Amino acid sequence: MPFIRVSYMEGQYDTCQLEQISKTIMYALIKHFNVPEDDCFQVFHAHRAGEFFYSKNYLNVERSEGLLYIQITLKSGRTEQQKTGFYAMLAKELSNTVNIRKEDVFVVLVDNEFDDWSFGNGIAQMLDRQKKRGGMAHRAIKPHASESLRKLAPAFIDYSENVLFGDLWRREQLSLRDRSLVTISALVAGGLTEQLSYHLRLSVENGLQQEEIVETITHLAYYAGWPRAASALQVVETVFENKA
Repeated sequence: MPFIRVSYMEGQYDTCQLEQISKTIMYALIKHFNVPEDDCFQVFHAHRAGEFFYSKNYLNVERSEGLLYIQITLKSGRTEQQKTGFYAMLAKELSNTVNIRKEDVFVVLVDNEFDDWSFGNGIAQMLDRQKKRGGMAHRAIKPHASESLRKLAPAFIDYSENVLFGDLWRREQLSLRDRSLVTISALVAGGLTEQLSYHLRLSVENGLQQEEIVETITHLAYYAGWPRAASALQVVETVFENKA
């Protein structure tokens, strides 16, 4: 659900080039941010020379009058890797398709949340859709890790924070509630009770109720094994007793 504003100096680009710029931006958004193909909302603004200002060599980037300011407002949750990949792809594709210098591709991403959008009719459609799916906003999730573990395995923590919880957990195809339910089921089925306490607490934050968790584990007992379900229920009992 991005909203794109593109500003450029008057006379630099013709109608065909602007159409190609629009398509190229959408292509990069689809590839790196999983934006639906029909989620296209863009405006282009041409400015006279006296209305368009820029530093010609800030941060050692040599800009020209062909500079494009591309501001993209979008839902928060994209990782650093997604963003940097998007910048690189967009600059490359605009250079290949419209012959724009990579130095002239200036991009600003502005993050916001579901309740910051109304697509018409005075309704917060994205917020309503998320509520109907039984989920919460795809907020940032920070996994619990001790300082000693961070020092011991910094790459492991980086992947956990930026890829697992930063990217996978915040993909919008599943709500956080659903992801918690899937994760708890996998942990119970695998007998991995060491990680279960953390995910039980997280699942409550993500909208799951105690009775839903217990019912899920009861159901799993017939498919994953009675002993594993019994062990998981002991963890559930401890977690919810501590919360009481």
